[in-house]
Amino acid sequence: MATKTYAEQISKAQVMLSGLKGNAEQVARRGLDQAFQDKLGADHDLAVSLNNEQEKLKADLVTKTAQLDAKLAELASEVSEAQKIVKMDFDQSRWKEFGIDAKR
Repeated sequence: MATKTYAEQISKAQVMLSGLKGNAEQVARRGLDQAFQDKLGADHDLAVSLNNEQEKLKADLVTKTAQLDAKLAELASEVSEAQKIVKMDFDQSRWKEFGIDAKR
């Protein structure tokens, strides 16, 4: 059986809560009283809030990852340009101090 998504779990809890409220008298006899329903409702609301926050964080992560990728591409280009200059201006024996492996 596949694991349910957070949204599916939250939705299932909401449906359960609605059913319990609609049959409050009958389910209260089995221990699913108003206090239980209140806790279920509060936990549901908190889960919705946490899920929304997580979705925002995921979107922020995608944005930051794109920014990082762009900056790393720019950085790689700059390092490549610097390596070309170092290789032209310095003897191969000194390339190591610039982090360049000793090969042409």
